Amino acid sequence: MIDSIYNEGGGTPIEFDPKKLKYNSDGIPILSAREIEAVANELLQKYCSNVLHKPSMTPVVEIIRRLGERTGLLFAIEDLGHKGTAKVLGKVSFHKKTLYLDTSLDNELKAAFRFTAAHEIGHWVLHRYNYKNWKFQSHNETSGGLQDDDSTLCRLENRTQSDWLEFQANVFAASLVTPREMFIVALKQIQKTIGIDKNIGRIYLSNAPYSRRDYETTVSQLAQVFHISKKSVRVRTRTLRLIEGEDRSENKTCRINPFTVLTSLQN
Repeated sequence: MIDSIYNEGGGTPIEFDPKKLKYNSDGIPILSAREIEAVANELLQKYCSNVLHKPSMTPVVEIIRRLGERTGLLFAIEDLGHKGTAKVLGKVSFHKKTLYLDTSLDNELKAAFRFTAAHEIGHWVLHRYNYKNWKFQSHNETSGGLQDDDSTLCRLENRTQSDWLEFQANVFAASLVTPREMFIVALKQIQKTIGIDKNIGRIYLSNAPYSRRDYETTVSQLAQVFHISKKSVRVRTRTLRLIEGEDRSENKTCRINPFTVLTSLQN
């Protein structure tokens, strides 16, 4: 782990400092998914620690407000227009220290609003210190930032340098709106309430009708707990590798690379 996230000795969390990040030759931060998750958890601990102790909705707008107090980040909801034919859903300007969300996202209770906001928070937290040194043309030169439409939020197959930035922001967003430990706690609680007494904390899928029924019930209730879409729940269970069993179609989906799976969480 990088020493700006954990002490090398006992693994005790210390305050994340973007200035201490290591970067590749193109200026992209060198971070594993677990390191990004640790940064997201630190932010939750600092601004809304209750979501790390009880499964619940992450208050992304409150986090933006607190980041504003601490780092000067501003927040605006505007019509962000289009990039080609794609609707721009969110963007962050490093020069203007402003996080923008498109008016089409409506309100904080919508899954698209909350994931896009978390994604842009990820850009602000992970990427604002070194953007002037990026050696590729993915950012908006006039605003000194990044803008995200459906393509950057949903498809990362090409894995360009820009894709790595989007992947990092997506991992951060997933960790922010569905913290790993609380997601599993909620899964166990729901399984017990619907009468599942085996494989608690994991989802066993077979082709039997009762198995599919229990799975859909579990997905629906998890979506309600975290105020995310059912699709988001399915994605999170796959990326956390919580699904086992005989359903080959589901298990085949589970093996999809995180570059093509994590980004469905905003839908």
